[in-house]
Amino acid sequence: MFFERLRPIPLPRAIATLLCGVVLLSLLFSPRGLPDENRLVFAPRPELEVLLLVALLAVTALMGRALALGWRIVIALLLSLGALLNVASGAVPSFLERPLDLYLDLRHVPNLILMFIDASGPVRGWASVAAVALVLLLLPIAIVLLLRAMERALRGRGRAEVALALSLIGSTAALLPPADDGPYVSVRMSREIAQHTLVAWRSFRIMNGAPGPYGVALDAPEPPASDLAKLRRRDVYLVFFESYGMTVLDDPRFAGEIKPALEDFEASVRESGYYIVSNRIDSPTFGGGSWLAHGTIASGLKLDELLYQLLLTTKRETLAKYMAAAGYRTLAIMPGLKYLSPGEDFWGFERTVTARDLPYQGPVFGWFAIPDQWTLKVALERVDQKPHGPLFAEIVLVSSHTPFAPVPPYLDDWSNVGPYNGIPQAEWDRIYRDPDWWHLEQPYIASIEYDLKVLAGWLNRLKGQPLVIILGDHQPPGFVSGDHAPHSVPIHVLSRDDELVLPFTDLGYVPGAIPPEHGEVKGMETFLPDFLRLFASGRSVAAR
Repeated sequence: MFFERLRPIPLPRAIATLLCGVVLLSLLFSPRGLPDENRLVFAPRPELEVLLLVALLAVTALMGRALALGWRIVIALLLSLGALLNVASGAVPSFLERPLDLYLDLRHVPNLILMFIDASGPVRGWASVAAVALVLLLLPIAIVLLLRAMERALRGRGRAEVALALSLIGSTAALLPPADDGPYVSVRMSREIAQHTLVAWRSFRIMNGAPGPYGVALDAPEPPASDLAKLRRRDVYLVFFESYGMTVLDDPRFAGEIKPALEDFEASVRESGYYIVSNRIDSPTFGGGSWLAHGTIASGLKLDELLYQLLLTTKRETLAKYMAAAGYRTLAIMPGLKYLSPGEDFWGFERTVTARDLPYQGPVFGWFAIPDQWTLKVALERVDQKPHGPLFAEIVLVSSHTPFAPVPPYLDDWSNVGPYNGIPQAEWDRIYRDPDWWHLEQPYIASIEYDLKVLAGWLNRLKGQPLVIILGDHQPPGFVSGDHAPHSVPIHVLSRDDELVLPFTDLGYVPGAIPPEHGEVKGMETFLPDFLRLFASGRSVAAR
């Protein structure tokens, strides 16, 4: 028989079943992100779609019918997917301060799962992933059973008529002006499905050649070529400091420990002969997406995911290409890359060193395994292997990447980095002890302090008078940075040659390692044209 014949249940139990059904199904859509507050909250409301579902079940009951099993399964799958989408669309802005884009973001899910497993350990990680998968599998089954119970509760003409009337009356509350703490009846499921469908369709069309505002950005004039003569052929290092945001100084939770660490960093590099100036600069991304910051600095365009992908299809100039045209060798050291992506040649580096090229065989630290002290140790060895012309090197640090723990030990003896001989077992036990996964502020502080020590030690070992630019790629995720955090990150410029540092003071940089509290905060997209202008001789230079 296509339709089931369902026996009615006693009236009190029927009322309880219907109320529980409406509550439980509506609770699936209660999580939501608060705009500009970087957090996910629960705001339970009756869901319009759930009330309309009750009306549908009541109508079928009045017809003496019940939904076929196949229709229950379809409805259960739609509700489950809608609930999952609702959680994701609330969580992504609360962590990354940008909306979810299914077309672009789904490809990152495997890496996020692997990062979680690495952070929590293989046994616990895989067990957690299996538990979540089981919940996602059981949820539609539970909804199918719940729908069957609700249909049994509606057996009987009087019950169905009352339920139909109440559900339709309740649905009209969606048309009322919202109360202070939200709407009387939520329409989140339909709105989000429609919104994310449109966003994914727009992204698909743009990535497949549809005209749009991105074409205007890609056609914008490029910075004029520069001979970079005022660099006087000094080596240039551009160092991206993972998750190093202005929250370390603006938020009292962090400033009490990070400010003294920055002062120690400044004292150490000054003792080694460096001049240092600092400022704030706005990142195009928040909480993740480091490649957008790297690409924005390199291209002079403020990138989002779509513009980043489109940029790779062009022949626009980049910082590495400008440096090469001025006679520099170009090198990228990226321990976060396990292999070169197809578009990596676009950036114009003569050579890109990935994790596979860094012969690290020591203890594993965090998602990327390789500690930053090892990366910079290898960088020193690679650069000093033989005499070379002027070098432009971009180095990406990863030890302060989410989830921040375990934090490697800093060693004054750089020759022991990798083997880590002589580290007491008690210290290893402390390093690999599980942090409080709900409160990662302390591991974040420890990872920033570690990298400041590593950078000071590396700078003291650098030879000559290079120009070194150190900047954060983005703020830490919202669950660490907190409410209303801006996109700004610190940027430090150092050299033993003060004539390479002083030009930056014209851009608002101030002496020392502490950025100014006030003043204009420019975007990372302004760095490239400013840099080319500051170090140009003034003579016209033909573009390549």
